[in-house]
Amino acid sequence: MAGKQQERLSAKQIALRDLELARMALARNSALVAEEYSPRALVARSMERHRVAWIAGAACAGLLAFRLLTGGGRGDDNARDFGAAPAKHRGLLGLLAVPLMTFGKKALMNYGSQFLQNWLHTSKSTQDNSPGPV
Repeated sequence: MAGKQQERLSAKQIALRDLELARMALARNSALVAEEYSPRALVARSMERHRVAWIAGAACAGLLAFRLLTGGGRGDDNARDFGAAPAKHRGLLGLLAVPLMTFGKKALMNYGSQFLQNWLHTSKSTQDNSPGPV
């Protein structure tokens, strides 16, 4: 019976059916390949196979990041003197600290002056409202 149906189909219809079957197989296989070679799967397999290398690499990367952020490895002549030029430009944190300290000083001075003005105003108003010596 299946042979009779194939005889009824034209060559073009058979080619289209075969093409559709091939497309479905290709889609199924491409999904498997995409899953197998995704970056997440590749890293997971690599971490399983080369666990020691990943641990060593992570330790080296952490040490490098720490050294870059703290600026270690240079002379400690002026390490405690924060205002000295060598201490200002030590590593990434030193480079970021200079503009942050500038903004911080300005904000601190604004806050301090505002606090002092409010304190003087409230102390002056309480002195005015207090009864004098009798």
